Amino acid sequence: MPESIVIRDVTKTVLTPDGPKSLLKGVNLHLEQGRIYGVIGLGGAGKSTLLKLIAGEIRPTSGTVELFGRSIRDVSDSERADLLTKVAKVGVFPNLTPNQTIIESVTEAAQQVEHRIADGGEPDEKDKPRLEPSEIALHLLRALGLRALKNLYPEQLSGGELQRASVAKALAADPRVLLLDEVTGALDHLESREILRLIRRLVKERNITVVLATHEISAIKEICDNVIVLDKGLVVEEGPSHAVIADPQADRTRAFVQSASSLGKVSDLLAGSDPVVDLRPGQKLISLRYVSEDVSEPLVSLVTRKFGIDVNIMLADIQIVGKYPIGGIVGIFEGPERNIRDAITFLRGKKVRVEIIAEN
Repeated sequence: MPESIVIRDVTKTVLTPDGPKSLLKGVNLHLEQGRIYGVIGLGGAGKSTLLKLIAGEIRPTSGTVELFGRSIRDVSDSERADLLTKVAKVGVFPNLTPNQTIIESVTEAAQQVEHRIADGGEPDEKDKPRLEPSEIALHLLRALGLRALKNLYPEQLSGGELQRASVAKALAADPRVLLLDEVTGALDHLESREILRLIRRLVKERNITVVLATHEISAIKEICDNVIVLDKGLVVEEGPSHAVIADPQADRTRAFVQSASSLGKVSDLLAGSDPVVDLRPGQKLISLRYVSEDVSEPLVSLVTRKFGIDVNIMLADIQIVGKYPIGGIVGIFEGPERNIRDAITFLRGKKVRVEIIAEN
């Protein structure tokens, strides 16, 4: 699959009253066309800076950002402007014109595409059959559940409706790359899920590359094919979302995953000396994490029969990330030491990540 965004050894440093500050440090990324990438990190990790670099709003201190095989830094100003017309961005605050109705705002974005094509756009754009700008706007508003609100002004819409209208306006610009910067930050959980699912369906239909910056692991799980974890300007982990969430390697990634999983509550139980996890001699508190094909296998009942041990499940969690079921349990294993060790070896052979959390 062709790459739409390539970031090569990018650093971004700014001057502050306290001296130079590194926002990004040696970032290397290859983003394929048509995939949805989630960039997750705490505040100050560098998420928004990365999106601004891709959008051409700022330039790197060193390194290069390439769009569709061309470096933003090395082309002429006119070529750079042409490249960036294929990039749209939606932030936490809607980018709608206050004195325009929603349909007017979205139609205007579609009209700008018509002007670009008429002024000598890419050859494939000229040959591609297109609807009228007003028809494009109406189609997008319908797809985003806003058709009945098309004649309203931004001040008359709720937060979720404003964000959907902003997405419609961005898509009306016919982008090849869509940047989403904390788009669900001001929305409640149900509104967030709804808008993310709508975005996923629409961008997949159009083969658009999406880069979603967020601090919410739930947003990554909802729509992202791949995840990039930033921590203090460094990429500390990246890969397919289901694989990274199922078996996070970096401390920061593990913290994000545990924050959204009931399995992470075991540390709270241990810290609070909860009697539920008060182990008797010979007992071990063990975490099992598994993905895809292993989820459907009755591993707990299998090891209890095969190795003659008892497993008391304390916590369990199964989630769907993309099309992959990801899950795990935390349980108290009890039985002969050798049998428990053999059970652990057997589970690891099934590609289950086994961690002994505590033992007596």
